[in-house]
Amino acid sequence: KSVTIYKEITAYNPETCKVNAPAVTFNYTITAGDAGYTITDASNMHDPAASVRAKTKAGVGTPTITGTAAGELKLVPGSDGDKLDASEYGTANRFPLEVSFANVNFNTQGSGAGVYRYVIKETTEVATKNASGIDEGTVANTLYMDVYVDGDGAIYGYVLFTENDDIDASTSAAAAATAANKIEGFVGSEEDGGTYSSENVSIADKYYTYNLDVKKVVENDAYAVSTKHKFPFTITLSNASVTADVLPIMTINDTSLAAQDALSAAPIAGTWSPKIADGGVISYVGIPCGTTVTIYETNDVTGVTYNSASTNADTNAAAKAIFTDEVSNNAIVNCGATALAAASENHTSTGAGVLTFTNTLLQISPTGIVMRVAPYALILAAGVVLLVLSRKRRNKDEA
Repeated sequence: KSVTIYKEITAYNPETCKVNAPAVTFNYTITAGDAGYTITDASNMHDPAASVRAKTKAGVGTPTITGTAAGELKLVPGSDGDKLDASEYGTANRFPLEVSFANVNFNTQGSGAGVYRYVIKETTEVATKNASGIDEGTVANTLYMDVYVDGDGAIYGYVLFTENDDIDASTSAAAAATAANKIEGFVGSEEDGGTYSSENVSIADKYYTYNLDVKKVVENDAYAVSTKHKFPFTITLSNASVTADVLPIMTINDTSLAAQDALSAAPIAGTWSPKIADGGVISYVGIPCGTTVTIYETNDVTGVTYNSASTNADTNAAAKAIFTDEVSNNAIVNCGATALAAASENHTSTGAGVLTFTNTLLQISPTGIVMRVAPYALILAAGVVLLVLSRKRRNKDEA
């Protein structure tokens, strides 16, 4: 009474990893197809050998197609079932769609035995896909399903294809399948190492992402407070193309060295506010391509000046001396700045390198104390001098 077909999304990332699917809803319909097309089977399927012919009948009744709900497949960022396997050359991710004929009676609603043709359409607009960062593939958005019904009104076979035409398997079933472009759903042809192996190519919808690691290093400063101090960062993400909700996967190497509020599904354009100490690393996996990331840090340590500079960004933060409450120059990552296209690289340990902000204490102190303690020591010394002078004056007055 039912058959499963598939919706495929091919996910790309410069590394092999899992990413969250973006928020997107694919919509589907199933309606009656055309009558009058000739179906001819292979002669070697019969004894004695002879091909059997039948004319298609227009589909009857009200079959249903269901993904996450009737008529739709809804992907939710962060849902366990909606994570995508991604890789450099693209990894296929398939989601089931159940086509059900449970409420169809081919004897009463149709004319009994025969081949009933239906039309299955994916009706989601290209603009809706693009807003989620999904690039429309070349897979046909209109498929045809022939349903084979016996004399008892029971279904005994299904064929799904893209060409609304006659099907002639009299000389070669394989040739007939190729001519009709027999398919398993809204899915792409097989590929091998990035090169499609079939001339009759269909490419599934594509989703492109990249990854970013941000690290903090403090040098020439052995002061215990600073080496464990989490410096505040501001990360601003801009993307004019991807406006649907997305959810990069964030991980922290050591919560004692870095912190950030949990990310929630939202448009990628926005601001994150992590805090990272010496040796801390925060990783963001699955940033949709088309996103430019701008990063700077703030020196919120009292009474010291650091030389702040970044490495491994696409545009590095130039060295800048930052005193208390001052901010560094900007580091910019735009390796995936083109929407609906593959990223050139990741800024990770296995990619172009971890984006690292290094703070170097400008006045080097083996204990890291001089600049912090000296002002207070001078105030104390002045107080002691004043106290001594006042006591001498008092003694003189008493004498």
